[in-house]
Amino acid sequence: MEYSIVLGAPRSGTTYLMSVLNALPDTECLNGTLLPVAIPHVVRQDLAEDVYDALAVGFERALDDYLHSGRYHSRTAAIQKWVHSPGGVQRLLHALRGARPQPRLMIYKEPFLSLAPGFVLDALPDARIIYIYRDGRDVANSLLRKYDVLTDQKLTNLLGSEMRLGRNVGGYFVPWWVEEDRGNEFLNSSPFVRAVWMWKYMVQECYNAFTDASVQRGKVLFIRYEDFVRDPATVGDQLLDHLGASSCRAFQNELEKARTTSIGKHHHREEDEVRAAERVAGPQLQQLGYPLQYPPTPHRSESLASATG
Repeated sequence: MEYSIVLGAPRSGTTYLMSVLNALPDTECLNGTLLPVAIPHVVRQDLAEDVYDALAVGFERALDDYLHSGRYHSRTAAIQKWVHSPGGVQRLLHALRGARPQPRLMIYKEPFLSLAPGFVLDALPDARIIYIYRDGRDVANSLLRKYDVLTDQKLTNLLGSEMRLGRNVGGYFVPWWVEEDRGNEFLNSSPFVRAVWMWKYMVQECYNAFTDASVQRGKVLFIRYEDFVRDPATVGDQLLDHLGASSCRAFQNELEKARTTSIGKHHHREEDEVRAAERVAGPQLQQLGYPLQYPPTPHRSESLASATG
């Protein structure tokens, strides 16, 4: 039995990706219910080595325990899997008896693990990683529309998934993933810019972790969300190759559900807000191939220097 982990900032297309992968009959796809969302925050703090190692071992054991639990072997779970990925009469009979075989591959998704990709590599060194990324401005726009994240009200406590640890600045909590000297700048920013700030941290951590020379070639598959929904067939083939899986009708049906309507949704936001977001995360946007909507204008002296060579 093998493990694979889907990583990507929240609202980057991880849910659609998991629905596609769950259509493969020999996989078990599970969204983040085994690992408390606080763990990715905690492991990025200055922990003792034995504490960190205990959390890493606990993550791997939680995945294994799930596959031997009544939750996995329940008749309801077996029938739901068969409905999503029909596998013939024999599989249906097994499902009705609640006799599920162990999957060839377990795929786990927890978007907030994007805060700590190194922890994933340490906990599951042999796992295949699928990393999906999306324009951070669209991610932030979707986070606000769906969850209303990082508002002033939500910065008054540490209950949100986005901020389980933070430092108190004037009665508000600044998330730990904000630079030490930029707390006031963060608090003076709109929730949209704050959400882009979180995206910036996540994508930079994943980029650093997954492009490091020590990470085995072929271990990580990078998927650009916009490419996925525009050309799902090509990305689908990449997924199958990465996981060593074979296509099936249910898998193709899920790929055909891809839609491009969510691309560029941030364009309706006010110019000042988008400019502020691009000042926060411009290098990360450009690093991933997303052009800035409002490139910074060079000072006149810089323009003259450039013109004169």
